[in-house]
Amino acid sequence: MTLRAARCARWLAPLLVISLAAGAAAQAPDASRARRGGQPPDEPDRAAIERNTLALEFDEHLDDVHKRLKLQPAQQAAWDSFAARAQALMLDQLRGVAPYPEHEDAPHQINRRVDVVRNRLAAMEDVADAASQLYSVLTEEQRKRADELLPTAVPSLYSGLPEFGKAARSQSASGKR
Repeated sequence: MTLRAARCARWLAPLLVISLAAGAAAQAPDASRARRGGQPPDEPDRAAIERNTLALEFDEHLDDVHKRLKLQPAQQAAWDSFAARAQALMLDQLRGVAPYPEHEDAPHQINRRVDVVRNRLAAMEDVADAASQLYSVLTEEQRKRADELLPTAVPSLYSGLPEFGKAARSQSASGKR
């Protein structure tokens, strides 16, 4: 199996599970969702499609960075560690934030977001450590390329977008303003 095929296989399995779960949830009968202006059960889950597209684009970008660094076999283990950590962070971010329990109070909701950011910061620190390890085994020529390329291979850190748009979408879909 080629390096690219192996990377795609690592991404596709979890993304397939996410897509299937999202698809199953979309097909569950939910008349109230249709009344609220939500997505009908037979439409594809656009968010899952977008997540899959982003994951594949990120994987292609990592492949491009890998090729442009022109790594030697002795440097491959350091690259693999860096790439695996960057991919894990990206996949975590693509999963988003778990929905809050229906009656969870504001402090608990905020603390859950803080926990997400704290966990992602730890993952980002792991990526930074792996990047430092990779950088330490690069030649001077490769370091010049890495200075330009490696930062682009690290997903931006965020805790997810707020849910403020849902109410607005529901109201506009039902004709209310």
